[in-house]
Amino acid sequence: QVGLYFGEVATVAGVESSLKPLASLPALPKANVPKMTFAPDLKRRAEMSARAKAAAEGARPGEASIACRGDRAFPVARSDTALVIIDMQSDFLLPDGRIGQHYKDSPVTNGLAGVKRLLASARAAGLTVAHSRSHRYGAAVMDHFVGAGDAGYEFHPEVAPVPGEIVVDKWTFGAFASTPLEEELRARGVERILLCGVLTNVCIFATASQAVDRFFRVCLVEDACAAFDTEWHDMAIRLISEPQMRKGHYGQVGLYFGEVATVAGVESSLKPLASLAVPAPMTFAPDLKRR
Repeated sequence: QVGLYFGEVATVAGVESSLKPLASLPALPKANVPKMTFAPDLKRRAEMSARAKAAAEGARPGEASIACRGDRAFPVARSDTALVIIDMQSDFLLPDGRIGQHYKDSPVTNGLAGVKRLLASARAAGLTVAHSRSHRYGAAVMDHFVGAGDAGYEFHPEVAPVPGEIVVDKWTFGAFASTPLEEELRARGVERILLCGVLTNVCIFATASQAVDRFFRVCLVEDACAAFDTEWHDMAIRLISEPQMRKGHYGQVGLYFGEVATVAGVESSLKPLASLAVPAPMTFAPDLKRR
């Protein structure tokens, strides 16, 4: 998949060398491009501006606090925190899956047990739970799998959603750009996300980036994530967590690009919430027009 996952890498010298012969070729005919006008979405911009101002005031106190890397903490509350689980599908996780068959000896299932534990903990505490499925296979968009009951496309049976939990089907690597996930979370009052699933360096990383672009605070649960290569997983964790731990961004809890916690840490923090009242689930209406 040339340049689509996520991109090739070249040098300036390499580009110069390749483009130099083109400079002597006849000029291409001028394209007849219609004049484009820019109509900014002022309502959306105003909404994000307000969210940015609110974020600058700091994270709201929660009902519990999760210990994170770098002696940091991520506050959570049942009313505004969701567990978002990315692409725990048989095609990725099983050795005979469409993608998994190419990585039979990989550590991609390392996060499965952690996701199961997080699901149990989040459900017991009454958090909102959301699941994504991807019908983006490299450059191919296999949207005919959606709603077809395809065994590979479906969720791994050990971490399948239950009625009332959000399910979105996506054709982008990130779970926000091509789904109504943002709208579903906003409707439930969600402002903070516990993130897990696969693949750490692809759809997890892209989802974290898209989440903070929308001013959702993110906490990645590292041992409930996995990639096809441990080095890729570790590198993605560092890219997500380290920028905000540097001077100048230290105060941005979960916004650049996410805090990093462990399953045990999340379980410990959510356990006291399990004895409190659980909010009623909401129904999910998929955005078929967007798909």
